[in-house]
Amino acid sequence: MRAAKGLTLDQIATEARRYGATWTPGFISGMKRNASAASLFNMLILVKSLESLTGKPLVLSDLFPGEGEIKLDGGGSISREELRKALNGNHFELLGIPPKKMSDDPVIQQLNQALLNSIPNIMAKVSEYLVSTALNGPSKIRNEMTHHSPTLSEQRAADKVGITAPAFAAICLLRYGRFLDEETARRAGQNSSPQKRGRETRGVIEEIDLCIDHMINDGPIGFPALRDSNSTDLTTHDDEQSRVAETLNKLRRGDLDIAAYEDEHKFDGDGDDPA
Repeated sequence: MRAAKGLTLDQIATEARRYGATWTPGFISGMKRNASAASLFNMLILVKSLESLTGKPLVLSDLFPGEGEIKLDGGGSISREELRKALNGNHFELLGIPPKKMSDDPVIQQLNQALLNSIPNIMAKVSEYLVSTALNGPSKIRNEMTHHSPTLSEQRAADKVGITAPAFAAICLLRYGRFLDEETARRAGQNSSPQKRGRETRGVIEEIDLCIDHMINDGPIGFPALRDSNSTDLTTHDDEQSRVAETLNKLRRGDLDIAAYEDEHKFDGDGDDPA
């Protein structure tokens, strides 16, 4: 309205002084975004000031043309159309506050954040468990794991499931008796296309991902490679395996206070007692 009539903010501020207002041009400009400034008293003065400057009779609803919503105190809102109805003395509707989702609850958000923060610690423990299990397993598994360097495909696969590359190599060896590239080649067959090998690789990654979920939710599992009848005695490292298994069981039960028992289940990586 002001722009259409060619009025300046200075003109409106000057005219408003006739009604006792001490407005500045900046104050008038901020009315539409400052709820405290847009009080009923100020709206009445603004209407009379514009009316005097334009020579046109105005009502309060003329201050709210167009479409869109206007925010109210407390989080509710009202459309401009409904506000014009209210100011003209007609029945109107308010837009209520959308119901809060459970995920919006601050307590739930805090728990979710705690869980997200704990994921790296959980997956680090899983990675540690897998590598330790392979290195302390049957001699064949132990020897292969000791002399294996993770391939590029194993590194990429490890990133997808959230564990380390050595851990991904270990779980493939424990589950299939061979590493990722060998298992993929076996499934795809000789002279297979890159597309076929890619599909088989994705299939192995999905199976490993499910296996890791099972370990976290249900505890340690018996890998086929550890049931080899020709394997060496697996009781040598029972204490270490039990210690890591207990960590996984605590994670499964929902004990996410990793820091509280981190030292109790800390490994120094040499297969001996905890550091």
